[in-house]
Amino acid sequence: MSGPLFKPFRALGYITEDVPFAVQRRGKETYAVVSVGRTWQIYNTSKLTLVMVGPQLPRAVVALATKGDLTFAATGAAIHEAKRMHATGVYAGHRAAVLQMLVLGDNLLSLGKDRQLLVWKIGQYDAPEAVIDLGADFEPSCMAHPDTYINKVVIGGTDGSLQLWNFKTQQLVHSFKSWGSPVRCLAASPALDVMAVGLADGRAILHNLRYDEQVMVLHNAAAAGTGAARFLQGTAAANAAAASSAAVTCLSFRTGQGLPLLAVGGSAGLIALWNLEGRCLHHVIRDAHDRPLLGLHFFAGEPLLMSSAGDNSIKQWVLDGTDAVPRLLKFRSGHSAPPAVVRHYAEGLRLLSAGADRSFRLFSTIQDQQSRELSQKHTAARAKKLKVSAEELKLPRVTQMAACETRERDWANVVTCHAGDPAAYTWRLAHFTLGEHVLLPPPDEQQAPGQQLQTAAAATAVAVSCCGNFALVGNDAGRVDRYNLQSGIHRGSYWRKQADGALLPAHESTVVGLGSDSCNKLLVTVGSDAALRTWDFRKQSLAGELLLGAAATHLALHTGSDLAAVGCLDRVVRLVDIEACRVVRRFSGHSDRLTDVAISADCRWLLTAGMDCTLRVWDIPASQCLQVMHMGTPVTSLTLSGSQDLLATAHVNKRGVFLWSSQLMFGDPAAVATYSEDAIPVHLPTIAAANAGKQQQGGKQQQQQRQQDKTDSSGAPAPLGPNLATLSLLPRSQWENLLHLDTIKARSKPLAPPKKPEAAPFFLPTVPGLSRNPVFAAADGAEVEGAEEGEAGPGSRVLRSRGDSVSAAAAPSAFVALLRSSSAAGDFASFISHIRGLSPAALDLELRAMLVLEGDESAAADESAEEENEDVKDVGLLLEALQGELDAARNFEMVQALLARVLVLDAARNFEVAQALLARVLVIHGDTLMRHASLLSAVQRLQRRLRGTWLRLDELLQNVRCMVDFIGNAQQ
Repeated sequence: MSGPLFKPFRALGYITEDVPFAVQRRGKETYAVVSVGRTWQIYNTSKLTLVMVGPQLPRAVVALATKGDLTFAATGAAIHEAKRMHATGVYAGHRAAVLQMLVLGDNLLSLGKDRQLLVWKIGQYDAPEAVIDLGADFEPSCMAHPDTYINKVVIGGTDGSLQLWNFKTQQLVHSFKSWGSPVRCLAASPALDVMAVGLADGRAILHNLRYDEQVMVLHNAAAAGTGAARFLQGTAAANAAAASSAAVTCLSFRTGQGLPLLAVGGSAGLIALWNLEGRCLHHVIRDAHDRPLLGLHFFAGEPLLMSSAGDNSIKQWVLDGTDAVPRLLKFRSGHSAPPAVVRHYAEGLRLLSAGADRSFRLFSTIQDQQSRELSQKHTAARAKKLKVSAEELKLPRVTQMAACETRERDWANVVTCHAGDPAAYTWRLAHFTLGEHVLLPPPDEQQAPGQQLQTAAAATAVAVSCCGNFALVGNDAGRVDRYNLQSGIHRGSYWRKQADGALLPAHESTVVGLGSDSCNKLLVTVGSDAALRTWDFRKQSLAGELLLGAAATHLALHTGSDLAAVGCLDRVVRLVDIEACRVVRRFSGHSDRLTDVAISADCRWLLTAGMDCTLRVWDIPASQCLQVMHMGTPVTSLTLSGSQDLLATAHVNKRGVFLWSSQLMFGDPAAVATYSEDAIPVHLPTIAAANAGKQQQGGKQQQQQRQQDKTDSSGAPAPLGPNLATLSLLPRSQWENLLHLDTIKARSKPLAPPKKPEAAPFFLPTVPGLSRNPVFAAADGAEVEGAEEGEAGPGSRVLRSRGDSVSAAAAPSAFVALLRSSSAAGDFASFISHIRGLSPAALDLELRAMLVLEGDESAAADESAEEENEDVKDVGLLLEALQGELDAARNFEMVQALLARVLVLDAARNFEVAQALLARVLVIHGDTLMRHASLLSAVQRLQRRLRGTWLRLDELLQNVRCMVDFIGNAQQ
């Protein structure tokens, strides 16, 4: 089946969504689990670094809980369990959505909208241990576990009452009276029997569960209003109550030393700290978040508070002063509103994005910790001084941006224009802050000569020259100005001269796009007056004009080819040669208005997006549609990296930036559908790719299968060709040390002989053998046969050790036994695999153990005696195994090194290990090979085979050398 040209890769900018986080302490580290759409992610709270991303779930996460390596995520009525990042099971028992989960020991408690409390045994997915019906007249909203109350849980209801249940006996212990307002949150206090209750009317109540008594009431606990309703009457009291009716959404108690504080979060985005000892308001963190608070957590024994809200952010506040006033310590945040403009920067390694939340952000496509928001010059401090919200002091939302990397370290290199603002602003990416210059024409130059002074129009288009020295700004009145980025000085405007000498702005209406060529010779501008004009960049005079036939909405300029893609209101993209000032291509196909256009770095692709939820890729040379992808939601902005490997998009009602990988670079190009008008449906990228565990497992299996295809049964790489020598891929030291083992031993020889210890330790008797691990001899109470009177008796270790050595000498070693069994089976693969796993010293030890102890010379000359000599046969089998490796063209260097102790060889696969093995055999068994005729004939065959192999290798090396010399001379 044909696939899309760009496949989902990952989503950037998602920190947390509208679900309270779950906190767990493991050892010295504390981790927070947050929800992001249909998955969850874990942060290490010490530095707020992303640790892990969970699997993709079928629906959005509505509740979270965690224990050890297990994470529980509720999606509707089902609860999905995952061990680290791998899904392990599903708990299905609720008939409605889950409201909240708690982990108590080995039990998982889940509270649902179906008015049931289910108790699960962790790891048992079939059915819950207990099902507690809370009653038809009680609608639950939240729950909490009071400290020291074993097997008990407090459940809050929407009618303002509480219930205390024993979930083991499934009995209702006590019902608490209603406070007349829905219970929104519960929190157990460090004081025994005391529970904090947050209500929807803004009150926070501290209640003693044991005596059913109210300890304290905090009115307007979330500090959303003035709380004047308590001191007024009538309409004034009603108005004041409406102004301060922010519901309490989360609570947290401070533990350890210091002031006993209660942190209260509400729907207004404020965090109020209450001094419980003085029963007064301690401090209010204004502008803590831009959305209602979701969770608050005081770290145990630390003056550290963590908060999260629906504005896609997590923040930590430290109370390290003597007055315990909190200050922002660290935070992670993304766009709180959907981004509208996205552009690649630094060869695709970074992304610039701006959205309706009035923030300007930099995202890293490599390291998520490097993503950050660019500073707008101390907005928080100024807001505190002016007693206004920081949001009011931020610049309006960005409508267009332009950047150049050339002068990044010298001065501001990014220019943005903002909605309704006549000025364009510069940014220094090297310092991640707003630049020092504001680009605004002087008051005496804001209108053409002879015209009346008018109110400055809003800037609508910006561009930066390729040299990084100039910024170009177009506004809503059709005016185009040029500025010097280093100094911020206005360097003139582009006017049209009439026949009578009158000057008119560059366009009759709004300028929608600007761009200059690579040499700063031409400037191209397009406007909503359906005109494209080119200008002499230096002389600021009109060079050409082209009527487009429809109002322009977008401009994308390719500086290398001087081709400009202009998107128009008639949903047609016109490709214009700006030097000839004529249309060379027309692309039409969108059924709704265009939202963005882009040209690839090699000028072969044109990418367009529209409100019809499609993204089209056009082949510019062929003037055809390469592919149509249906995104599901409209694309508001798109950008393609310079290397054309990653496509970044922003979408309607999506707060993230989505990355797509090119299948021509990271996939199978043959599987990409091309030159078709049929839309291919694709899903938006996620933080964790769909079926990540299955893909990871399948990738490992495919990698293992490919590895098996490239190797044989011995583990050696398969030969690449019949005439090529294939190396073993073993470490170089493994076969090279085999060649120089005698030298290494001589250098490692101790300078002084070992000294006898003063008190020799007791040693247990061991069985002699070649193994490095000692094998202790078993105690034998039987009397040794043939023991004469006066010799050692049954307990003699000398005689027992002597008998064991005789039996050990009679049995062949594991090395020789494997050699013989492989020869009998006709396949030396297992023997070669055993050799590949031995160290040089262990292999040398095995070869020396195969030494043939020659006796009488007449016996050596007798052929029958030679046949009966098993040691000679073993050496012959070893040569046969090495000959097989040479014939199969593998383990070349290993066999060579091994036989170099025997003779000089040839080879083909496992090249270097074969060479080392041969060298070692020649050194150890050289005398035996020369003494026996059968072994000498085998050695001669190996020598002929080796000579032919080296001749082939020499010929190949000569061919390569001649080719390199030819190419080198040709370049000179």
